[in-house]
Formats: sequence, structure tokens, C-alpha cells
Amino acid sequence: MLLSMPIRHGLACLILMAALSLSSVQSYAAASKPMVFAHYMVCFANYGNNLDAYEKEIQAAQRRGIDGFALNCGGWLSNDPQYRFRVVKFYEAAAALNSGFKLFISADFNGPLKNSDVADMINTFRSHPNQLMYDGKPVLSSFGGEILGPKRTESCAGEEMVAFVHQQGAVFVPYYYPRPNISEVPKQSHIDQVFDSFPDLDGYFYFGAAGSGPAMAESNRLLAKKWIGAGKIYMGSVTPFYRGYGGNFRLTATRGFEAMQQEWMAAIEGHATWVEIVTWNDFMESTYVGPIDTPEVVAPALKFDFRQPHVAYLDCSRYYIDWFKNGAPPKIKTDSIYYFYQLHPKALKAVIANDPTQLGRPSGADKLEDKVYVTLMLTKPAELTIYSGETSQTFPVDAGVNNIEMPFAPGPQRFVLARGKKTLIDKTGELPIQATDTSARFNFFSGEASAQ
Repeated sequence: MLLSMPIRHGLACLILMAALSLSSVQSYAAASKPMVFAHYMVCFANYGNNLDAYEKEIQAAQRRGIDGFALNCGGWLSNDPQYRFRVVKFYEAAAALNSGFKLFISADFNGPLKNSDVADMINTFRSHPNQLMYDGKPVLSSFGGEILGPKRTESCAGEEMVAFVHQQGAVFVPYYYPRPNISEVPKQSHIDQVFDSFPDLDGYFYFGAAGSGPAMAESNRLLAKKWIGAGKIYMGSVTPFYRGYGGNFRLTATRGFEAMQQEWMAAIEGHATWVEIVTWNDFMESTYVGPIDTPEVVAPALKFDFRQPHVAYLDCSRYYIDWFKNGAPPKIKTDSIYYFYQLHPKALKAVIANDPTQLGRPSGADKLEDKVYVTLMLTKPAELTIYSGETSQTFPVDAGVNNIEMPFAPGPQRFVLARGKKTLIDKTGELPIQATDTSARFNFFSGEASAQ
């Protein structure tokens, strides 16, 4: 059975706030264990739909400091039972590994979910040892659900959905859009509107993916201040890149890892309860960070669109994952570089729909820069030389975390890190930049290397 693929762009509590003392907020923060999750699209199983495949995904995530997956489900028993089948297997895989990996469902209300589906999502896994719990109750998240969409029948929305989830004995931490002024990078007025409209929410998740790094970082800070300040859960977000697909062909310029770095720092400085990486495997919109063994297509709708490795975004994030969870920046013990570049100049046109004769440039392409970006984590000062096509440039780099950039030229991209007369790293990017080939369709390529 073909899974339906959820596509994005899926009163007042002032008395309570006034009653909260500073000490109670501080004790709440101290009692909350910082955890990092990744948003997993159940419709895009990376290695298959069996225990071995899901164990492989879990192990890859845990090796990189991720504590669990939020399992995005746009279908369930009433319309697409394959979702439930896969989620059951995921929980079985987590139990078999017995490594403490946490799972919880993110109900995607862009799909035709019913109340009975939501109840089953909660009650099926309530007692499972790998179910994420908060205050002794199972956690449910969502994408959308603040209104009743056209695909949903026999279901409720908004504050009624909050009450329904509470009737099932669960904690609800959804992503609700501000209405009627929808914004994917909410400002204070949007944040206040959601907070005041849904006073019974246990917390809030920000599904931030389609904005610039600075804008999403600011939204994370404002959201954390609002929800944490009210003694509630705030699950912030970080994302590597966004490139909408098909008719939603648009992207945001992220300058390599720089935007994700800004989002991590906002989560750290805002003392978010949890962080969710958006996403582990949304190949449709290129926000994935999970490792992939091969670049083959993953669905018929992607028949002309091959996946580019993004795992360097995740591996570079490990520094900030440890910082977020431990409350202090970790010591850098190994010299490492992480490189990021698009595989063709921004001025070219690429396929924008399933019809390869339809060529165009995505909204946002003008904000791209034809540059190669490198993030370095160094134990001591060193020099980085970037060879881009037939051009090169050398940069002195300080110890710590550094971001370097230079204009790219078509051809191989080579990175040489040296300290004194010793070469520490000499790595050529696995894929060159092409002057005319646009098959990568404005997706970013990433790679990495560490000194031995």
C-alpha cells in the first residue's frame, strides 16, 4: 500500500502566568532533562520496513547524541494502516536494542486523521518502555491541528483537540500555526496569539524549517521565553536547509552550517526544554540530516531527484547537541572540517515539477551565493586552503569553531588543513560543482573530514 506523503504547509492564560513565581519557573527548568529528538517521516523509510532497518536508523541517531524520534504520521488505521504497522515495528526495534531510545508520535493533521486514530496513537504505546513520557504521561506532538482541515472527518481541532488528548491521559506538545496570520517564522504577536488561543496546551513545538537562520533563531528565542516563562514545555527546532518541492519550489539560503549554528545557539541560550531536528529524513523537502547509504530515489514522485548527503549537518551539530544537553560547550579534541556547497551556479534553471520539461528557479534563489562554505572545529590555530576549480585561497583559522567561505568555481572542491609544515587534512569533496548540470536541483551537498 502506498503511503500518503504529508506535505508541509500542514482564553488568555495571563492569570496563570501572574501566579507563577520566578522560583517555580527555575525549579521547572532544573527538573527538565534536556533532550534532542529528530523528526522522522514514517512515509520515507530509509532502509526498509523491518526491525533491522529501524534498528539501523536508531543506532545511527544514538551515535550522534540523538535521544529519540518524533514519528510523523499523516495516516493511521482509518485511512492508511501501513503507518501504524511501521510505527509498531519502530517501537519493537527500540525495545530490541534496549538502549533507552525514546519514541513519540507527531500526528500530521494535514492528513485525514480521525479522533479514533489519535486515541489509538496514544493508547497503543502508553505502556511501552520506549515511549517518551512527561510527568508520568505519554507525549503526543503534532504538525498542525489548530483548525479542521478539508481532509479530516470525525475529528476535532484546536482547543477541542487539546481536551481530547488530555482525556486520553496524554501530554500534548503540538505545532499550531498562528491564525489567521500564518507565519512560519513567528514574531511576538503570532506567539501571543497561539498562547492566548490555546491556554490548556502543555507546551509548544516550533516546526521551523522554511525560514532564514537568523529569523528562525529569533523565533526560537521568543517562543522559549513565552512558554518556558509560563512553566510549560518548549520544544525548539533546528534545521539544516529547506527546499520546497514541486509547486512549492522555494528555498532558504542557509550559508552552509551557519544558519543551523544560529538556531542551535538560540535553543541553548533560550533554555529550551527539548530540541527537535527538522528533519531526519524528509527527502521531499531536503531538510534531512540522517545518513544515507546510496543516493537512489525514494519514491516515484522523486524519480528525477537524487538525494545528496546531508549528514555533515548532523555530525557538525554534535558539538551543539552536547552543549545543549550538558549546559557548557564541550572541549574540541579532534581537528575537523565540514564543507557545504550547491552543485551548480544559482543562475541556472532546473526541473520544478515531475515534468522534466518544466524548468525554473526556486523562489529564494536570488539570495543564494555561489560560494563554498566550511565550518571548522580546531584544537589549535591552523591554516585552511580551499581549492575550488582552478581557484584557491588560504585562510588563517583560530582554535575553536570557525566559519569560512569563498566564491566557488566549477570543478573539484579540495580542502587542505595544515598546522605549521604538517598537513592535517587533505580532502577532495566527493562531488564536483558542475557548470551546466542542474540535476541536483539547488539541493546542498555536504561532506566532512577529521585529522587522524
